[in-house]
Amino acid sequence: MVKKETRPGERLAEAMKFLGLNQAEFADSLEMTQQTISKWCSGKLEIQYITALGIEAKHKISHKWLLYGEGGMILSNEDQKVQISIFKKATELVRKVNSTKGLPVLIDDFVTFSNKDQTIILEMVKSLKNKSN
Repeated sequence: MVKKETRPGERLAEAMKFLGLNQAEFADSLEMTQQTISKWCSGKLEIQYITALGIEAKHKISHKWLLYGEGGMILSNEDQKVQISIFKKATELVRKVNSTKGLPVLIDDFVTFSNKDQTIILEMVKSLKNKSN
């Protein structure tokens, strides 16, 4: 028997059933609207990667399973440890960026530059860093 390929919305509905939550309760747990959850389940709205990570953090539902159907529904303890480590590093990086005067604006500008210009800027930064050492 061939296993039927499911969509992310169908997997989300399966996860909510497993968690014993209806759409309104699941929405409340994520501080979202029931309408958004309904659109995800029906496939009218794509579940964004960052949102899937939030669902994973809150409900231990694997983002890989939810988005791509890979692996099991429930995040393993080892995967949870890896995710916690990643979130801690990301949180620290965001804290550093936000506490450095002008850096958020600089990053916003940097990502709009061409790859060539980004490479030039990165080389300038490396040169300045080497000069100060």
